Amino acid sequence: MIRSFRLRDSYLLQKLARQRVPLHLERHLTQPRWPLGLALSAPVPWHGSGAATFVVNRQSSDNNLTEGFVQASKHLGRSEADVCYIAPRLGRDEKTPDTWRALLKHLGAHAGDFGIQRLYACLPAQEEAAAIVASSGFILYARETLFRLRAPRQEDTSPGVDHIRAQRKLDSFALQRLSDRYTPPVIQKAEGAFLKEEKTNADLHHILQNWWQPDRMTGLVYVEDDRIQGAVRIRRGSKGHWLHFLGDAARQDMMAALLNQALRQLQQDNRPIYCGVRAYQSALGPVLMERSFEPGVELARFVKYATVHVREPASAKSRLMVKTSFPSVISSDAAPKIEISMLE
Repeated sequence: MIRSFRLRDSYLLQKLARQRVPLHLERHLTQPRWPLGLALSAPVPWHGSGAATFVVNRQSSDNNLTEGFVQASKHLGRSEADVCYIAPRLGRDEKTPDTWRALLKHLGAHAGDFGIQRLYACLPAQEEAAAIVASSGFILYARETLFRLRAPRQEDTSPGVDHIRAQRKLDSFALQRLSDRYTPPVIQKAEGAFLKEEKTNADLHHILQNWWQPDRMTGLVYVEDDRIQGAVRIRRGSKGHWLHFLGDAARQDMMAALLNQALRQLQQDNRPIYCGVRAYQSALGPVLMERSFEPGVELARFVKYATVHVREPASAKSRLMVKTSFPSVISSDAAPKIEISMLE
């Protein structure tokens, strides 16, 4: 039986944490979290820090599963979450793959009950872990090459670009149009339209969650002819930073200007900088390599659509055709105890 983390599971989680496998490399490379600390910050799943931890221990597991855990973290203010870690490591036990599948299935069902619509995973495409994730209801929606800046960053003395400024809250609509124009529909559907889920006023729950968000997002936009033509979002973490580019990657002059400005903001920081380049952004690769970024492993991004339970008002209940002595359509609540035939 799989159940939510409890305080008495602390020793088990601490032990299994050494065997954990990151299932979202973007989070792990920029802002890794120790599983026990993340679990204690959210004693109730999806509340507090927005995390959820589920475990299988010796007492609760059946003969087909081994000890393990899975952990996810909700996006602030959005109905989606990242699958952060799972344990144990593959290869330690022949039951491990079945344990992974059971944990991921349980996580998806629980997320749906809480109202979370999408679960994300990001891991190396060629590893066995990716195959197990794919067999657990997750859909591959994007592949990307991971670039990393390893070389020491020299101070940039070049003049700034007049077209670039910091991203503002009022830019949301323009950024959404930019995403609609240059991002393939299948990826837009998988990652969700951020504008549609934004709220004008964050509720108290989201305000409290903000205390537990260790990383932060900033952004730059490229404005030309009074319109936003490109953008870069900078995810800053304690162990590294991640760049997300938006716009026409073929505009290498624009992408180079955005990259240079982003690196200028991070030039006093010695932490590594990462960037994922997808197939439709292939022109971005040469721009990154000109600034000493090195291409590395190919990543696979997965999404799982959770089944969300919706409460339907009594007035909206379905109506059935019943066989009686007179033709009629009556509510299923008032149907007599006779044979009922569904009309499709």
